[in-house]
Parts: sequence; structure tokens; C-alpha cells
Amino acid sequence: MSRTEDEAVYRKAAADLARMHLPDLSELPPDQTAIAMLRAFGWNGPQEDWLEEFRRRVHDESAGRVTLVTVDRETVPPPLVKSPAASYQRLVDRQDGTEHLLVMGPFEPPFEFVPIAEGDEDDPRTP
Repeated sequence: MSRTEDEAVYRKAAADLARMHLPDLSELPPDQTAIAMLRAFGWNGPQEDWLEEFRRRVHDESAGRVTLVTVDRETVPPPLVKSPAASYQRLVDRQDGTEHLLVMGPFEPPFEFVPIAEGDEDDPRTP
């Protein structure tokens, strides 16, 4: 797989997240998506430079409206599997206040929204 094929995965995911939608990567070959995510993530989560670039893409695609904010995995309540390779992010629409807990990583599916019970004092959506 080429760097260009990896970039297609990251661009599509960032564009969907910028619209507050779960990335739909179904039009891309599954191997392409898997390899791209493996290149971006290690055993202990995403490469910092990749994560910063991915955040910038989401921000730019949304014209500054949507941001990704890292969530400490210790604040994510069970029963969510807390993989050391996963990255936990708050996807925030700063204009209307909508938030999603996003889990992303080198697994299937690579991006997933996780519901959090309203009023949970450990809710990672709370700044």
C-alpha cells in the first residue's frame, strides 16, 4: 500500500468526523483501511504526529467548528475494552455543543462512537 492510499483513509475519516458522522470507509478496500490504521497506531496508541495532523484535518474540514480532544482512558467507564492501542477522543461541535466519545485504533471497526450515560460523573465528555 502506498502513502497515497493511507492518506485516502485519513482524509475520508476526517471529512466524516468533521460532519459529526461516524466515518464510513466501506467504499475503500478493507486491507487499505487496516494497513493505514496500523501505520498510524502503535502498541500504545496513535503516533503523536499522526494524531496532531488528523486533528488538524478534522478542524480544517469543519472550518474550525469541530475539534478532537483526547480523553484519558482511565475516565472511560466499563464495559468498554480499554486497549492500550486505542485512542479515546471527544468529538466536539463547538457551535451547537454536540459531543461524541470516539474510540479509534488499528482494529475493526477503526472508528466507533461509544454511548455514555447522561449524568455519569465520570463522563469523559465533561471538560
